[in-house]
Amino acid sequence: MKVNTPYTLRELVRADYADVWDVRYAVTENTLRPGRIDDEDLRRETEDTGKGWVIDIDGRIDGFAIGNAVSGNVWALFVHPRGQGCGYGDALHQAMLHWFATQPIERLWLSTGKQTKARGFYERRGWVEVGDYGETEVRLERVNRR
Repeated sequence: MKVNTPYTLRELVRADYADVWDVRYAVTENTLRPGRIDDEDLRRETEDTGKGWVIDIDGRIDGFAIGNAVSGNVWALFVHPRGQGCGYGDALHQAMLHWFATQPIERLWLSTGKQTKARGFYERRGWVEVGDYGETEVRLERVNRR
């Protein structure tokens, strides 16, 4: 079991973008090809349509989450492999759900790989599979508890 390191959970800001990409490209499940999304996508999702949070450990980002207030989509929730098992995913998930509860959205949704640890993470926290999402992913939903 990993030792929990003191961290700060705070809002994601533009200065975090490079570190967010480091986390995103370091994950081994639900991987992303570089160049598929970019800084403008991050800006739009965190400033125009939603909000983001990071796990900050003395200036090093070990995880991030982004929620979309227009669609109710969990656009991202990723923890760097070095921080997995430390509770960072739970902290980010709770912060995002708390924020979603202040938004006028009835249902929240996300997609994740069919055979991933992420799927189990979400299902253990009350997300329910509602069907396939493309060929390799499932769509999970939950009621937004406002």
